[in-house]
Amino acid sequence: MVLKRRFIFGLVLILLFSMNVARAEGLSDVPVSAYIRLHVVAADDSAAAQALKLEVRDATLAAARTLLEDCDDADTAWARIGENVDALETAAAARARALGYEGPVAAQTGVFDFPDRHYGAVFVPAGRYRALRVVIGEGEGHNWWCVLYPSLCVPESEGPVICDWTLLGWVMRLLGGGA
Repeated sequence: MVLKRRFIFGLVLILLFSMNVARAEGLSDVPVSAYIRLHVVAADDSAAAQALKLEVRDATLAAARTLLEDCDDADTAWARIGENVDALETAAAARARALGYEGPVAAQTGVFDFPDRHYGAVFVPAGRYRALRVVIGEGEGHNWWCVLYPSLCVPESEGPVICDWTLLGWVMRLLGGGA
């Protein structure tokens, strides 16, 4: 019985891994011109400014996800971001204000330089990308970036690792394993 459970557990793991690899491979085939990036720059490198950057990032991502949820291509997404940059800036600034930050929070669109990045199994090469940039204060701190469209932005609070390990624990308990 234990061997049967381990076999089923192994099959489930292979299936989950295959689904993640297939998604990543599909995104690797997306041409660079189809990416829209997000760049959030902290006011400075203090712990408080870095924490604020992540909060502003989360608020910006939430607003952008709602805005882009039915976009079928990068050009439509880019147009929608451009038409709504003020609303995205408002969402970012509102989160900063809610946390007591009184300095400027500015959002802009443009074409900016980005370094090589890996998002899980997806490699996005360095280059010039259309992007939404959110700058907090003087923007002299460390920054955070991702691919906004197609979405590769996963804040730590929503990360797939948490979901995968939760599912893994559930499967292990179901099959009589530890966890």
